Amino acid sequence: MEYSIVLSLPNKNIDVAKLNDLRQSGSFNVENILINYKVSTIKDITLYEFDLSGEGKCYISLCGRGKTQYYSFDGIVKDERILRQSPHDPYNYHFKIDGTAVPMVACCNGTETDVFVSDAPAFCDNYTTQHFLPEKEEVYLSSGDPGGTPNYVGDTMNEYFHNLSEKNHVYKFISFKTKSVTLKSIRRDMFKAVNEVWGMGGESAYHAVSFSSNYMHYRRNETGTSDYWIVAGIQYGNTQYNRDSFWQCWIMPNEISEQCYWANSKASVLKAENALFFVIWSYEVYKNGGKVKKDICDVAYKKIIDTLNLFGDGRYCPPGEPDGSYRNWFDICCYERDDADAYSQGLCVCALNCAKELGYEIYDWKEKAISYYMNLYNGEFVQMSMKKPYLALDYTVGELLNYVLFKEKFIPDEYVRKTYSHIMSSKANTPYGVKIVSDVDGSYLTMDSFGAYGYVHPEMARMELGRYANGGSYHIYEMLFHIAAYIHGCEGAVDNMIHRLMIDLDYDGATHEYMHTLKGNGVKANQGWNAVICAMWDRLLSRGEGDIRYFVEADKKLDSIE
Repeated sequence: MEYSIVLSLPNKNIDVAKLNDLRQSGSFNVENILINYKVSTIKDITLYEFDLSGEGKCYISLCGRGKTQYYSFDGIVKDERILRQSPHDPYNYHFKIDGTAVPMVACCNGTETDVFVSDAPAFCDNYTTQHFLPEKEEVYLSSGDPGGTPNYVGDTMNEYFHNLSEKNHVYKFISFKTKSVTLKSIRRDMFKAVNEVWGMGGESAYHAVSFSSNYMHYRRNETGTSDYWIVAGIQYGNTQYNRDSFWQCWIMPNEISEQCYWANSKASVLKAENALFFVIWSYEVYKNGGKVKKDICDVAYKKIIDTLNLFGDGRYCPPGEPDGSYRNWFDICCYERDDADAYSQGLCVCALNCAKELGYEIYDWKEKAISYYMNLYNGEFVQMSMKKPYLALDYTVGELLNYVLFKEKFIPDEYVRKTYSHIMSSKANTPYGVKIVSDVDGSYLTMDSFGAYGYVHPEMARMELGRYANGGSYHIYEMLFHIAAYIHGCEGAVDNMIHRLMIDLDYDGATHEYMHTLKGNGVKANQGWNAVICAMWDRLLSRGEGDIRYFVEADKKLDSIE
């Protein structure tokens, strides 16, 4: 293979230099464009940095030419493709692009692989592309877009060149060689390289996967509420979801986390349980020495108090749609307006603690909220909600957050131990993970159980058994469920964490939004919010809690991938 740097202009491509000819630093002047470059080495990884200035429009690419096996992040590419990371419309949820989660190209000769990865799409205004032309024996890793959708029917994608008259264009990518020749092992090595250059570094493959997959979800915020924000995954286009980004930012550096925090708007915090998350996130920012977005925090605090005042007895029933849907993460499950669910009730307690630390008056709401939460325990387990007497894994999310932030538990050990034992010994525990919700004996729920007032959301009604909210196993919520069990002294909790992680990693070397509990397939690889598990367990370990076996087994599994 031969590799070179190519400058793309609106009417032509120009080979600038062979990659191997680039020194530690230098410059080229091409078509009134000055290209300054730097080359540095971090361990066995080479970082290339290009700074383009001058006149006109352009983008720059790494080009590989030669006969080889071409890989994208998703696998072998056999025909022409232009893969992208962003549809460039934060308001289009139903976009159709030939997309892949990581801006990567790899060239494998059967015994070793050359891997090239762009910096996060955010730093190219979301225009990173990978153009594969196997028939011509060419591949391009680019900072712009050549336009078109070869061999794919979807949204129209136009060409894009960075305008140098507006600002300099900076493009960075890394390169390394590996003996890995399978998709799983190439992915692992790629994540470790990204973490080494743009993350914390270190030897942990599990940390690298958790950090790097999220780092590659970082985007330019095209709505203008902040410079940048983070998307939950490639399936979510270029939109940040407040709840997801809160979890994702646990593993990100403070400067990235604060960008995502500042992306929240007044309108967004009024929806579902977002007011709770925003106050909790505000406390995290404050605790880390950052600046709290006071005007929006005031709105979120008022929303919490107004919601508590609806009934006055301590129950927290988040706002949703008139049909009862979209009141919390379980968006297409409908609740009656006066029904309190354990997930939101626990989050409310944590948010009130955070509000107090931020200087807000919480009156006696914390005591009332805890008291109401206790009513959800029926003697055998903590119910999903007051009117939904089912098993649900998310019932300890708020208390776990409260414990990590304040070292305070508010659910009695007995309640958690009995609930944990009940769920883990029931039909809810499947070979593909524990069902997110289930009936009292662990069976799949009937469809009417997800409804309210006799109404079931159409999206829910179409959901097959074992998929998504209809009894799927969510990585984040099951792992938070096990961590909460651990802090309450439940036997086997760490072993169950390890087992659940292996279910994902054995599937394809990644973690997923959920596992289908009947078919066993993982859906939405590299779901960003899963990274909170690594970050939260690390935080517990740093203060003398947790069990290092979880990290040891995670790394052993990832490092054994061939």
